[in-house]
Amino acid sequence: MDVVTDACLLSRGHQHILVCRMSTVKKWLTGGFVGLGLVAIGAWGYYEAMKRAWIRYNEFDIRSEGSLSIGDLAPDLELGAVDGSGSKRISDFYAEKPAVLIFGSYT
Repeated sequence: MDVVTDACLLSRGHQHILVCRMSTVKKWLTGGFVGLGLVAIGAWGYYEAMKRAWIRYNEFDIRSEGSLSIGDLAPDLELGAVDGSGSKRISDFYAEKPAVLIFGSYT
């Protein structure tokens, strides 16, 4: 028999062997939960670093902090019309009523 089992037998007989085995299970469970916690903390840290653009998601990720804040007017850009009829300025759209700009993909 190994040393741990001998120690369990010497202390209280067969009843204490169960306690020794349970302590081994507790050690494995504790180690598993600690490992899972470390993985969760690492994943959260990686997510936060990507969200703050400390780590780039891929080669096309060009996020950066801008100078606009809530309530500021949009920069007056000149954009080409979709139908090819020339160009439009953003200020032409929100001169009479508010305009909402949506950037993104619908795919």
